Amino acid sequence: MKSYLEGCTVPTTQIGQAEIPRLIMGIHPYDGCSYQNKERDADNFRAFSHVEPVADVLRCAVEEGGITAVQVDHMLPKLDRLHLQAIWEAEQQTDTQIGMVAYILIPITLDGEIVSYSQRAHSTFYGRNEEVAGDDFRQHFHSDKIIRYNLGDTFDGIVTPATVPPYSEAEAARFEIDYGILEQYLGFFAGCDILIADPGAEVDLLAMTGRFDLIREYLAFLRQRFDTVITSVHHAGITIPLLEAENLPVDGYLTTVNAPGTFMFPTRDLAIDAIKNATKPVIAIKPMAGGRFLGHQAFEYVFDEVGVEASMFGMGTIDQVRETTRAAREVLGAA
Repeated sequence: MKSYLEGCTVPTTQIGQAEIPRLIMGIHPYDGCSYQNKERDADNFRAFSHVEPVADVLRCAVEEGGITAVQVDHMLPKLDRLHLQAIWEAEQQTDTQIGMVAYILIPITLDGEIVSYSQRAHSTFYGRNEEVAGDDFRQHFHSDKIIRYNLGDTFDGIVTPATVPPYSEAEAARFEIDYGILEQYLGFFAGCDILIADPGAEVDLLAMTGRFDLIREYLAFLRQRFDTVITSVHHAGITIPLLEAENLPVDGYLTTVNAPGTFMFPTRDLAIDAIKNATKPVIAIKPMAGGRFLGHQAFEYVFDEVGVEASMFGMGTIDQVRETTRAAREVLGAA
């Protein structure tokens, strides 16, 4: 079997100890997520609830697109196990290893309860973004189409510090990491070829509440198992400068980058400024703004204008693989 580098026909880049393709297959929409609407989500769930259609798309990406790295996840075990099986089958069919970027949720607890994705965490994010960018953030947030999608196509009942209390300094001081649960998450990837470990965007909560000690602690834990460790960031304009100021030992950042500024916080301009000034490599996600900014323009923006090292994007059908990878390869000069 060829290694992922032998099978790769797109330019590569170095992140930490890993040489990776500059184009990486994302996990959406194989886990059902469309970033469009619930009807599309349901269609995706039906389309990708069997191994064969997923393996077919992955095989096309390897054989025709020369893309040999893929994101994997553990948060939706049924579909994520199916995705791992599809990767394995695509490897057998193409005789090519597919390297993996593993998203790993970090279970932050407060008094024994996991709070990583709690309403109070979202209130903390909202409050800090509002503090930094004020009206610009509020206007940006309330016009963001992925936020609207995440909230079920409505902003009714939105979580803000006015509706849900953010975490206090005293509460943040009691945050802990549940390493027993983290071990369970890591067990999901047993036997997989993990190129890069990508602890999740819980880093935003810990950075915004000043718990850099916990970030260093779990990074050291992950480095016992993985050679290259990056971090996802959902609030690049705030979190990346905080991480840079602390000189945290990550090998890079994975964060949203797209020309419309969709899902970039607190505003696109603040996020882009932080990304351009980062001293660590950046992998862009959502370059096509959740299917709203397609073709060459998406990759010209992330690679030529912003200058990221790599980009991760979802492709749900063989036609999408052919169209999207052609555009991305041409921008990278690999057509």
